[in-house]
Amino acid sequence: MKRRKPGKSGRPISSQQTARLQQAIQAHSAGQRVAAEAGYRALIAEDVQSPEPYCRLAAILAQSGRRDEADVLWKGALAIDPDSLEAQMNLADSYQLAGDLDLASKTYRRVLARHEDFVIARYMLGNILKSQGRLEDAADCYQQVMAQQPAYTQAHFTYSGIHRYRDDSDPHIGVMLDLYERGGLNAEGRIHLAFALAKAYEDIGDYAKSFGYLKAGNALRFQEFNYDIESDRALIQSIIRTFNAEAISRLEINAEQSDRPIFIVGMPRSGTSLVEKIIASHSEVYGAGELEYMFAQGTSRFLNAANNFEYEPLDRYPPATFEAVGKTYLEQLARLNNEASRVTDKMPFNMMMVGLIKIALPNARIIHCVRDARDTCLSILKQNFTTGNYRFAYDLKTVAQFHNQYRELMRHWHRTLPGEIHDVRYESLTQNPEQEIRALLAACDLEFEDACLAFNKTDAVVKTASAFQVRQPMYTKSVALWQKYEAFLGPMLDELQRGRESI
Repeated sequence: MKRRKPGKSGRPISSQQTARLQQAIQAHSAGQRVAAEAGYRALIAEDVQSPEPYCRLAAILAQSGRRDEADVLWKGALAIDPDSLEAQMNLADSYQLAGDLDLASKTYRRVLARHEDFVIARYMLGNILKSQGRLEDAADCYQQVMAQQPAYTQAHFTYSGIHRYRDDSDPHIGVMLDLYERGGLNAEGRIHLAFALAKAYEDIGDYAKSFGYLKAGNALRFQEFNYDIESDRALIQSIIRTFNAEAISRLEINAEQSDRPIFIVGMPRSGTSLVEKIIASHSEVYGAGELEYMFAQGTSRFLNAANNFEYEPLDRYPPATFEAVGKTYLEQLARLNNEASRVTDKMPFNMMMVGLIKIALPNARIIHCVRDARDTCLSILKQNFTTGNYRFAYDLKTVAQFHNQYRELMRHWHRTLPGEIHDVRYESLTQNPEQEIRALLAACDLEFEDACLAFNKTDAVVKTASAFQVRQPMYTKSVALWQKYEAFLGPMLDELQRGRESI
C-alpha cells in the first residue's frame, strides 16, 4: 500500500470520493462488512487524502484479528494526518496488545504532548506504567486524570489498587464518597467506586464497610449477566467425559514436541500472577501473561451449535485438528517472542484445556496454582474484572459453585494425566518460598536462579490485577483473609461445604 510522508501535500478529497466514503460508512453501519471493506480499499487505492477510510478499514481488520494489516493502515492515516487521535490511540493499543509497551508509551506520550487534557491517553499510559512496576509514575498519571476529570471513575478504581490507605482520613476516600453519594453516576461509575471503596476500607481494617461496598458493586455487576452455573457445568462435564485416559491413549497424531510452553492454570486469584512472576524472573523465560491463544483454539476448533457447544468423542475429530492446535500455538508464541527458550502462559481458564494441551503439545509443562477455596472465592469477589469472561464472579453462591466445578475438573486431570501436573500451593509458597520455588523450577525443567527468589525486584511485565501485589516481597497477610469477612460469606461457605461433601 502506498503511503505518503507526513506533511506531504496531495489533492483534497473530492466530492465524489466523499460520497463514496459515506456509502462505505453506511454499509459498515448496516453490517455489510464486505461491501464496506471494498469501498474503503478502493478509496485508499486512489490515494485519497483523508485518514477516515484508513482508520475504518483498520478497525474491520483489527476486529477480525488481522492486526498487522491494521497497523499499516493506522500508520497510513497518520501519514495523511499526523494528529489523528483515532489512528494514534488505536496504534498505541495495538502496540500494547503486541507486548511492545515502550512503543505504546511513546505513542501515548506523543498524543499528550499535543493534547495534554486527553485523559484517556493519560489513563492508558498509567496502566502501562503500572504493568511495568513503575507504580509511583502510574499513580501520578491517575491523579492527574482525577484532577482533570473528577468523574473519571475508572481512574479512581485503578488508583485504589496501587494506593495504601492508612485511615479513613485519607483524602481520596472522601473524594470517592462524595462522588458515590452525590448521585448522577451511571451503573459502571458506581461499580468502579464501590470496588475502590471496598479496597480502601479493607486497607484500614473496617471489614463491615468494605463488604458493604463489595456487595453493592457485585450486585450491580451481576445484573449485567444472565448467568446460570448450568452452562459452565455442562461444558466442564463434557470435558471430563471426552478427555479420558483411554480416549487420549487411542489418538495417533504427529504432535509438536516443543517444550517451550509453560502453562500456569487454576482459578483466578489463586496465585497465577505470582507464580508467573517467579518463573519469568528466570533468565531463560519470557512471561507472556494471559494469552487467549489456546483457549480460543480449544473452543473454536471443537465447539459449535451443532454439538450444543460440548465436546464430541475425540476420535470424531480428524488428527489434523489436534496437530493444527499445537502448530498454531507455537507460531503465535514465536510472533510474540522468538528469543526466550521458554514462555509462560498464565490464562487461568486453560485449566479446561489441559487434556488438549497434552495431546497437541505433550512436552509442555502444566503448573497448577492451588489456594484455599475460601480465600480464592473471596479474592474473586473483590475483583472488578475488565472482561465478561468471569460472569460467575459477582455472586456469593455462583462463585462457589464454579469453584466446585473447577475442583472436580482438576481431580479428573490428575487421575487422567498422572505426574503431568505440578501443583503449587499458595500457602506453602508464601510460607516456604525457597523450597517451593526450587520445586517449581525443577517441574519446569529449569535450573534454580536467585533472581526467581527475588522476583519482586525483576522487571517482568504484569498486566493483571495483581500488578501491585507481585511487586512486593513475599507476604502471608492474604492467607485466611476470609476469616475477617466470615460473618458475611454464608452462601459462599455453604456452597463450598456442599462441594466438599459431594467428593
